[in-house]
Amino acid sequence: MGIPHLRRLIEPYGERKPIRPSYVTIDGPALAYHILKVCSRKTLKTSPFEQPSYKLLGETAIAWLDQIGAYGLYVSAIYFDGFLPRSKRAERMRRLIGTSKDLVKYHLANPTGVPRQRPTFEEKTVELFPKSWGGDVKVTPPTPSFLVPAIIDALRRSTEFGPRTKLVPGEADGFCAENVRSNGGIVLTSDSDLLVHDLGPDGSVVFFEDIDTDVESEHLVALQYQIPKICQRLSLKSNNNFPRVAFMLLMDPHLSLEQAAEKARSSASNTDDFDGYSEFIDDYNSPETAPNVGVEHGSGLDPRVSEIAFRSSDDQDLAMFLPPLLDSPSRTSAWEASKGIRQLSYSLLRSVRGTAIQSVSEFRRLQSPSSGTRVQIPPPSDIEEEASTLLDLLAAIKAVVKKAELSWLALSVYQDVALTISQGKNQPLSLDLIGQYVTGMLDQGSWEFLHMLSQAQATYYSLRMLRQVIGFTVHNGAGDFPTAVSKLTKVLSSLPTLSGFPCVANFADMLQDFKNQGGLTCLASLCNEILPQIEALQKPPVTKDKRSKKRKSELKSQHNNRPRPSNPFGILGTQDA
Repeated sequence: MGIPHLRRLIEPYGERKPIRPSYVTIDGPALAYHILKVCSRKTLKTSPFEQPSYKLLGETAIAWLDQIGAYGLYVSAIYFDGFLPRSKRAERMRRLIGTSKDLVKYHLANPTGVPRQRPTFEEKTVELFPKSWGGDVKVTPPTPSFLVPAIIDALRRSTEFGPRTKLVPGEADGFCAENVRSNGGIVLTSDSDLLVHDLGPDGSVVFFEDIDTDVESEHLVALQYQIPKICQRLSLKSNNNFPRVAFMLLMDPHLSLEQAAEKARSSASNTDDFDGYSEFIDDYNSPETAPNVGVEHGSGLDPRVSEIAFRSSDDQDLAMFLPPLLDSPSRTSAWEASKGIRQLSYSLLRSVRGTAIQSVSEFRRLQSPSSGTRVQIPPPSDIEEEASTLLDLLAAIKAVVKKAELSWLALSVYQDVALTISQGKNQPLSLDLIGQYVTGMLDQGSWEFLHMLSQAQATYYSLRMLRQVIGFTVHNGAGDFPTAVSKLTKVLSSLPTLSGFPCVANFADMLQDFKNQGGLTCLASLCNEILPQIEALQKPPVTKDKRSKKRKSELKSQHNNRPRPSNPFGILGTQDA
């Protein structure tokens, strides 16, 4: 995941020149983050309300690729990680801890709510090859949770780039290197690891941020790195010696590139004896890939879903690194409420793989190294019942909620209510927010609003994951499906794409529609335990002078009379068929 300082140290050895027409291989994850940077260049970095939408990100990715094509660069392949080596788990955990701590810092910096968008802000097309990038901001909200799959979705929908977009059973950089080594050309990336891979005698590396336009020459211009030429300038006898230079920098980040090259020259005959070098070079020469899996087997999956699907065949210690959300650090993870949907996905994987895995470790927010949140996997014998329960719930929701597209939000609100009651609490967050809307007091920048939004996003993504897992099990010959699972396939086909997920820009309107289109009536039919709260929300708003006295009376009554069930499934009550 990159050699410390290598990119900075090697910069003087790059050649800034026009990029001649050639084949290019693209590091997919690096492309996604570059597109985010392009789209965010003029936004208020501290506000999630100015983060680019998934629609804009996808459109910009296609426009960027079209533009480099107009300059004579032919995209031969775009590779995305579909399986990361077990050796990278510690690094991934460190990154998740860092992301979680950044969220806490952001929460501490904005305890009463996050910055809203500026009055003049308007999302519009962006400059694809900017001359400058602007400064960094220390405390920012997390990266958009589904950035990489959103870019993959846009690429897969493209008739031009869809066939060349590949989710591979390993790390993308290894497949990028192999493609360039075999076919020549340039690899576009932001990862200095590609400098260490063997790209063959004619392969070169270009970093996304270095690419610029040259009006006079009508070419793209960039710093280009050809390792054979750099090795000559460093007096290294063989291109194979450059990994030794990288290893020296890894061992001692304070070295200059020239000092690292000198150490590599003097120890060329015995570097293999250095502690860790064999393991280091193996990561580049023989990277771990998913066993018995072809490149096309990840078709249609998101990277995180692909990884757990591939690992489920032979790994008894399954880990699911869930995308970080902009949820409140002072509350239970927003992923918790929708856990049941993911349990069904894990059970399906267990069934198709024929393994006896009992649980999955989910990694959500972390403040220190951890074994994750242990999520039990229902046995295969329970799949029919679990799928039927979800189907019945969705059917009951759709029978009452007037807009079909709101059924997914209704499911999320229901899950919030179920979680609240299972925890022995009184007032579901979702109903609090609807109450704020009714009284005109809804604060879209509050952490309560953002947390419920994150819970909704988690529900939508868990359903997306379930749909993909069902497709994967069909593709891998699962045999006859339980009837309920087959029906779920059809029901989940109407789930929106990532660009249609709830977001900060539309969530308040979605809550309003939920209330106005029968959402509260639906909840009343499903959840007997919260009828008083629902009935209160269905009444016309009280006048301002009466509100204070009425609220005090309601709070006292609810505190004295509301039941607190210990069984989380007791919330189901009676359901309308």
